[in-house]
Amino acid sequence: MRKTNAEIAAEVRERICLNGGAGEILLHEGQLATEFGVSRTPIRQVLQMLAYENLVETRSGIGTIATPLDPGKMEADFRAFAAILTACGKCPTDQEHVAGQVLDRLRDARRFLDRSAGPDSALIRALSAYLEATVWLVGDHILATALRSAYWRQVRWGLHPDRPKLDDRFVIFRDRLDDCVALAEAGDPAPLLAKLTELPVSHMTGLAPQG
Repeated sequence: MRKTNAEIAAEVRERICLNGGAGEILLHEGQLATEFGVSRTPIRQVLQMLAYENLVETRSGIGTIATPLDPGKMEADFRAFAAILTACGKCPTDQEHVAGQVLDRLRDARRFLDRSAGPDSALIRALSAYLEATVWLVGDHILATALRSAYWRQVRWGLHPDRPKLDDRFVIFRDRLDDCVALAEAGDPAPLLAKLTELPVSHMTGLAPQG
C-alpha cells in the first residue's frame, strides 16, 4: 500500500533526527520518489512540510539538505525552545475536556518508549506522539507551528553525538509520560498542558544546556 505524505514525512524526519547532526544529509527528490514508490509531487509536498519544521532547507546548486545544526547556537536554540514552550503553556485550547486523540497519542508515546533501545525509530515516534498531544492542546496556531520547529531542532540536539547518553533521560521521559497519561485520563486540559509544557521536558530529551 502506498504510504501517505504524513508517513513518508515521518520516515524522513526520523532519519534526520537519528543522524544527530553528524554529517550532511542530501535529500534527492528522485531517489525518495523511487524509494517510496510515488511521483516527485508528493515528495516535494513532504519536503515542504519538513521545511516548515525547519528540518530541511534548499540551497542553490546543491538541492534540499537537512538543516545543519550550529554548535555555536545550541544555547540560543534552547532558550528559544524554552520561551516557545512557556508561551504555549499560556495559550490553552478552549476545549473543556481532553480529547480522546490526546490520550491516545500519550499512550502511544509510552508504548513506543517501552520498545526503544536507544536512539532509534521507536524513540522518535514516542517524541512525535508527545509533540502531537501537546500541539492538540495549544490554542494558538502560530505558537503551535513555532513549537513544532523548535521541538524537532531540540530533539536533534538531544541526539547529537556530543550529548550525554540517553539512559537517565529515558527514566525521566517515562515518568513524565505516566504523569501525563494520568492527567489526560482525569480529563482536564489545563493541568495536562501545564505538565506537557513544563521546562523539564527539555531534560527528558537531553535538551537542557550543559554545565
